Amino acid sequence: MNIEHLLNKFYEGNSTSEEERFLTEYFLNEENVEERWKEDRQLFRALHDMQIEVPANVSNRLEKTIMQFDVSQKIQPRKQTLYYWISGAAAVVLLCVGLHFFTAQPSPQFMLTDTFSTPEEATLVVEQTLVFISTKLNKGLDIAADAGQEFEKLNQLLNKHFN
Repeated sequence: MNIEHLLNKFYEGNSTSEEERFLTEYFLNEENVEERWKEDRQLFRALHDMQIEVPANVSNRLEKTIMQFDVSQKIQPRKQTLYYWISGAAAVVLLCVGLHFFTAQPSPQFMLTDTFSTPEEATLVVEQTLVFISTKLNKGLDIAADAGQEFEKLNQLLNKHFN
């Protein structure tokens, strides 16, 4: 038999148990192994020395465990999967909204612009506004002072009658 062909089949995982037995016997019994197969000889000797016996019902137990694992994977709660999808969609929406506001240019109606063409014109309008506010404030203070005097008179009148 062609040793190189059998070794290739062995390393590819396609060899039969008879071919593997032949390789093991060849490397254990043959003393004059070619130099290129010295490492293979060491491997087969090590494998032969560590012969492991497989328990009789290991195949059934493995199959049962695999089937249980497969069933447990299929029964994953749908609610949990739904929550993952919803949270992922919400994250994408928030990301898109955030990117929109981050990259959007401000509209022209909200941009600040100068109202007056010269500083003198702006100063004049500010003076007029302050005079208007002062006039209205003074008028309100005069009315409040008059009301205060009326309250004083009323207070004195009430004190006269109750004392």
